[in-house]
Amino acid sequence: MRNRILLAAAEELKTRGVKFTMSDLARRLRLSKTSLYEYFASKNELVHSILATAIQDVQEQEKEIYSNCELSVVDKIQAVLKIVPIVFGPIYNRNLYDDLRNYYPNEWQLVANFRQEQLDNLISFIAHNIEIHSLRPINTFVLRQIIISTTNDLFNYQFLEEGNITHANALAAMADIIVYGLFPSK
Repeated sequence: MRNRILLAAAEELKTRGVKFTMSDLARRLRLSKTSLYEYFASKNELVHSILATAIQDVQEQEKEIYSNCELSVVDKIQAVLKIVPIVFGPIYNRNLYDDLRNYYPNEWQLVANFRQEQLDNLISFIAHNIEIHSLRPINTFVLRQIIISTTNDLFNYQFLEEGNITHANALAAMADIIVYGLFPSK
């Protein structure tokens, strides 16, 4: 039942953002609010659990990518840049990230810390591959800032709506540009 509640709450996050109520969720699940509170003490705990589960999902995908001996260095970089949660699908709502920052600061910090850790892992991987001459030397400090700025902008709903693009497709385009640049494919 706990997983069923998490899945339904993730759908609420996608459609209503953090503004969904426990009553909305209870209606979706055809349960009483009391039943929800048997599994989650508060809406904050529920939102935290959704984000923690999505983060764990992404961490597992990332670990699998880095340890996959069949992928080239370039394929690993591109795959890591394109990761989105599988367990709930991409959790994206036009106001979700702003609402988390404004109304759920602890959960926002959880997401921010994870994004920092993910970026640190990627930059370390790239730096290591520069050292062993698998990648050409680049300024990783500048690369870090490019990725930070770009991923922040890709969470902006106005940008996505204006470009008529999904968040997942925007990440894929970013990964392609970062990895392959502007040169035509061979």
